Amino acid sequence: MKTIRKKLTKDFTESISPFTSVHVGSRLEFFPTEIVMIEADVSYSFLYLKNGQRIIVSTNIQKLEERFLPFMNMVRVHRSYMINTQFLKHIDGVNAILVNDIQCIISRRKRIDLFNAMQIIN
Repeated sequence: MKTIRKKLTKDFTESISPFTSVHVGSRLEFFPTEIVMIEADVSYSFLYLKNGQRIIVSTNIQKLEERFLPFMNMVRVHRSYMINTQFLKHIDGVNAILVNDIQCIISRRKRIDLFNAMQIIN
């Protein structure tokens, strides 16, 4: 997945900006800067927005990960969670604490991807 992310972000750096909306399902489109976290629930996903809303869409997290792949801030940190690193407050052991007191688990295998993404962004 790392090589795919690098290749796609290299190809799309000029054409895709954070102000490009992404189709998330159910006739909804959001900007990546509005989404704090995505939580998987079987074949549905919950989108946690920065304004505090929680929206359910009928798209699984794997498809959403593919759609958000060109955006470096969106990182899959667990098989059930994908976060926007812009809204990451701090990491507390195995938990990521985000704005609005949203918490998610970071798997030990995905922890490396998160730290790599944070180094690339900074």
